[in-house]
Amino acid sequence: MSQGQRKYGLSDFLSGYFGNFGKMLIVNLLYCIPLAVLAGMLFAVFYITGVINIFVLFLLIPVMSPFFMGMVYVCRKVTERKKIYPWKDFQKGIRDNWKFSLVNGLIMYAVTSGLYVTFAYFREHLDNSFIMMYLILSALVTLVFVCVELSIVVMAVSVELKGSELLKNSVLLIIQGFWQHIKTLLTYLFVSSLLFSVAVAANNMVVLLATAGILTLFLLPMFLTHIMVYNSYQTIERIVILPYKDASRKQELQQEQRQKEEKITIEELEILSKGKADEYVSLAGRMVKRSTVKKMLETKKAKGEE
Repeated sequence: MSQGQRKYGLSDFLSGYFGNFGKMLIVNLLYCIPLAVLAGMLFAVFYITGVINIFVLFLLIPVMSPFFMGMVYVCRKVTERKKIYPWKDFQKGIRDNWKFSLVNGLIMYAVTSGLYVTFAYFREHLDNSFIMMYLILSALVTLVFVCVELSIVVMAVSVELKGSELLKNSVLLIIQGFWQHIKTLLTYLFVSSLLFSVAVAANNMVVLLATAGILTLFLLPMFLTHIMVYNSYQTIERIVILPYKDASRKQELQQEQRQKEEKITIEELEILSKGKADEYVSLAGRMVKRSTVKKMLETKKAKGEE
């Protein structure tokens, strides 16, 4: 089945995920190891100083962004039903996208910090009605930003485009891929609700932390990333990748045709040019008028070709 005929759905998602579960588990660990080290260092500093700085904590976003792109790249290959090599593909995802990931991570850091600061300010200085208006506005801005992010990170590992083109296409895909983005966000909400239910049921900090650690180490990062990639890739494939492949193939065919026509000799063109100018003849597999053949003949003679 070709990519254009691919049927996406829950069964396809589950078969791709669980069919590569062992390898994806390895990639999940590759992501969680640096995350655990960095988070541990930060919390050690917070514990020693006795101060938790939220903006320092937010630095995990740009620092972990390259590792996140490694996961995205692996999930894209799983979505495309390609064979994956955990360590090799994870490294490739980081190596090929580290510049984009750092810039994107810094933008995410700035937006996250900005939303936090403005919310803290308005909470202290405005009454409840204005806070509600701000929350609504912030929710809309956040939704647009999240939708752009859901597309741009997947597109970055799928097509070779400049950063400005990635951003432009991702903004355009807010509408065309909106349903896929909503499915991703609703799934995240459902998973969050389950985790919250577990936290309430546990009612024990040790059990809660152990459960959260195990789920993060063995499941959640890769699972949630695969949901995002699987949903976003469908629209990107339809709107960006397949038309790009069609255009590239068309250019290849045109180039092949030009090469065939360039090999035709003057003697062959002279034979084909004899007759009425508006009659069609076959020229290297392409039907053209004799008048076109005559123009080609004149051009070859002017260049002095044999």
